[in-house]
Amino acid sequence: MTAKLDRYRALKYWLPKTTLVWQLSAAGFESFALAEIPRREPGPRDIAFRVDTNSICFSDVKVVKLGPQHPRLAGYDMARDKVVLGHEISVTVTAKGPQVGAKIRVGGRYIVQADLFEYNTAVGYAVWGGMIQYGVFDHRVENYLIPIEGDIGYSAASLVEPWACIEASYFRCDILPTDRAVWIMGGGGPMGQMHLLRTLTAKKLGRAPGLAAVIVTDVSDERMAAVRKRFDEIARAGGVSFICLNPTKPGFDEGLKKAAPHGIDFIIACVPVPDVVVDCRKYLNRYGVLNIFAGLARGTGPVTLGDIHYDQHTFTGNTGSRLEDMVKVLRSTERGEMETDASAAAVVGMRAANLGVKAVAENAITNKIVIYPQLADLPLTRIEELPKTVSFSPAVKAEVEKGRWSKRAEAELLEALLPI
Repeated sequence: MTAKLDRYRALKYWLPKTTLVWQLSAAGFESFALAEIPRREPGPRDIAFRVDTNSICFSDVKVVKLGPQHPRLAGYDMARDKVVLGHEISVTVTAKGPQVGAKIRVGGRYIVQADLFEYNTAVGYAVWGGMIQYGVFDHRVENYLIPIEGDIGYSAASLVEPWACIEASYFRCDILPTDRAVWIMGGGGPMGQMHLLRTLTAKKLGRAPGLAAVIVTDVSDERMAAVRKRFDEIARAGGVSFICLNPTKPGFDEGLKKAAPHGIDFIIACVPVPDVVVDCRKYLNRYGVLNIFAGLARGTGPVTLGDIHYDQHTFTGNTGSRLEDMVKVLRSTERGEMETDASAAAVVGMRAANLGVKAVAENAITNKIVIYPQLADLPLTRIEELPKTVSFSPAVKAEVEKGRWSKRAEAELLEALLPI
């Protein structure tokens, strides 16, 4: 670690009197504005924090599009109080009120369980989230802060949250050792790629020894090319046949049957189209599992109970994660068992954070975008393009040019651009 990073991590610099923050006052990107406001000090039960990283979720896009009509904002005066997006957060506590418990320590690093179950609200919705440089949580968030115990990077920490959602979806029903073929529908997006990496990792670690084929489908050829480039080597090393198919192209059915001649044992649906999800059941083997992960609207999609019964299929669905899932994934990341940074595709600073949200809305970048709020002027940049503007050491540069993000790369980025 460099001297500058030592000061940054130890809070040994003057905190600014103001903070940049992105505020949403109504529906639409035209109501999403950057403001500079006074940095608040905590009250007796409050926790002040610095946001180190905040990865962008498609849920943030939904809030921008729906505004006050979003179900999580019912009864919230958005025009008056504003919404600060961001729930995939890695923070450092800068100060705390005298009534805050001992488990929260100044200088400590934490991630946030966004769903505040006890209070029927969530961080990044009616509770200000991570698209701010320096913020304050009230007492409701205290028990939903999870301490970072290992020496992991800021990006790796904030990416625990989406990975916890992936892990939670397997809580009741996971890939079995005897399963031979797994199909990830809509696998070209960020969450689909997480499911893909988890599946290949299960084979690598011996948890799915029977796995012979993994099929990824997506309607975007660009996404398929990116997935093939990123995961083909990993699949080959694990002895897995890795097939990418576009369901809109001729010969899709034949290609799927050729890839898995004995049928599909486990399907992960990351496609928010009910008819497509229902139709995939015809490829599912008896005793097969359909993991419904996509954000389908409540009340949509036909379910034929008799067919599920006689085909002996298991359906499971998931949205979000629990505290237990967050802790599990965080500790696994700290032990080096899970590489959450593998999901990072681009980085952006505070002033251009809105462009990151727009890129997610437009599916312009095939994996996760990580905001570094303290790097105010960092433009939206794909990881492999960073060496054009940031000087990395030779070994790190070689990895970054391949699009691979890491704690070492992050440290060199912060050393180069931190304004302290």
